[in-house]
Amino acid sequence: MSNTFPDPALDPGPVHTLLQTMAERGMRVHSLLVHRHGRTVLDLWQWPHEPGLRHKVHSATKSFTSAAVGFAEAEGLLSLDDPVVGFFADRLAGEPSENLGRMRVRDLLTMCTGHARGLSGATTRLRRTGWVDEFLEEPVVELPGRNFTYSSTTSHVLSAIVQQVSGQAIDEYLRPRLFEPLGITDYTWERDPEGVSSGGNGLSLRPRDLLKFGVLHLRDGVWDGSRVLPAGWVQKASALHVRRAISGEWNGKELVPPAPDVVADEGYGYQFWTTEAGIYSASGIFGQECMVFPRHDGVVVITGAMGDGSYHDLPGMLRSAFTAAFESPAREQSEVDALAAWVDRVREPETVGAAVQRAGFAATYDFEPNEQGLVSLAVEVRDGSVHVVVEDELGRHPIDHGVGTWTRQDTGVSVWRLHHSYQDPSAAVLAAGQWWSADELHLTWHFLESPFVDRLDLTFDDTGVTVGHATNVNSGPTTLPPARGALRG
Repeated sequence: MSNTFPDPALDPGPVHTLLQTMAERGMRVHSLLVHRHGRTVLDLWQWPHEPGLRHKVHSATKSFTSAAVGFAEAEGLLSLDDPVVGFFADRLAGEPSENLGRMRVRDLLTMCTGHARGLSGATTRLRRTGWVDEFLEEPVVELPGRNFTYSSTTSHVLSAIVQQVSGQAIDEYLRPRLFEPLGITDYTWERDPEGVSSGGNGLSLRPRDLLKFGVLHLRDGVWDGSRVLPAGWVQKASALHVRRAISGEWNGKELVPPAPDVVADEGYGYQFWTTEAGIYSASGIFGQECMVFPRHDGVVVITGAMGDGSYHDLPGMLRSAFTAAFESPAREQSEVDALAAWVDRVREPETVGAAVQRAGFAATYDFEPNEQGLVSLAVEVRDGSVHVVVEDELGRHPIDHGVGTWTRQDTGVSVWRLHHSYQDPSAAVLAAGQWWSADELHLTWHFLESPFVDRLDLTFDDTGVTVGHATNVNSGPTTLPPARGALRG
């Protein structure tokens, strides 16, 4: 932690209770940062997600896209009442439908486009063509501006509009306007096949830099005494434009409207989730949150790996726990000690078995077409490590696995099937191998800048190997069917 408890800005009791509840529910926390009254009062990170590493923030990207729109409006490059089709006249196959013609930029900001379903990055990222066309082809079944339909492609169109009017992708557009004033230099932002920054997801940056973004909004767009965001933009972006907002139900391909009786405890602003109490947040799948508490002069940032059954509950859990932590005067020494011990404990590395089996073993296996995309697999048992070369549809990928230790490296191994369709050309991983028996090898890949932990089970026999591949969280299946490889003669 950045300071020593007790701290009058934060009661550790509700925070410790929150962490215990999350642990019991399998909601893994990678980082938890709390800023209040001008300073960071809690700085927690869990191994192996060290504070200097970037982290995918998924749909929290949308709030950065919102800021880009705010800058473009302030610079006179666009108006929130501009018709959306006016930016893409050359991409329309014919006359736009009446409803599409009525859609304005502000309808994109509030996710009130008139679409019947939401389009997710999990499917959009698999397209080989530009993503704007997917949006323009989607039927607009209702009058825009009325009903909320959460869609990452909607946010992507905002990115494309800013690029159209500024001549720059928004990662470049925001660099001198937002990132450099805040001292944010270590970030990446994915782009679509046409070079448009992914407006709905795809931003990776350090959690501490995400906290800066939240503090900037808490301070009404002012940083170190200088205005960064356009005057008035924070109030517009965080306002409760939509009082009942629910992201919908994911059916594996799209977000469909929720049941009419589903209770909504959040609303929506301009690419921010908002509440009647004035708390608002940039939110991403699997537990990425930057939550602003204006009435309590606080900001909470969390990154993590949380499955479909739990990450939807996270915003409400954070609002409840930190409202109590900011308001409660009680500071029991036992809770002070418990939270401090938690912060220290989660930084300890995960232990892995050190027993080595099959010393000197080396073999290569060839695979028939399979749902893992495996082409071949070479395994070599070395002194204290297992060297694996995975060949898949993306090429050959050597990965070293410590036995009893973790080995850090970068890899472009094919994982998109289990990673919400994300595929980094080079991702930082920690890899380790454990022998369960002479015939069973368990490989673990911690993807250091994302929520994903992949586990491969290799079972050897006289004629080949069977490979199982699973991950911890995904928007779809977390396990792929086993693949069978034949021993190369």
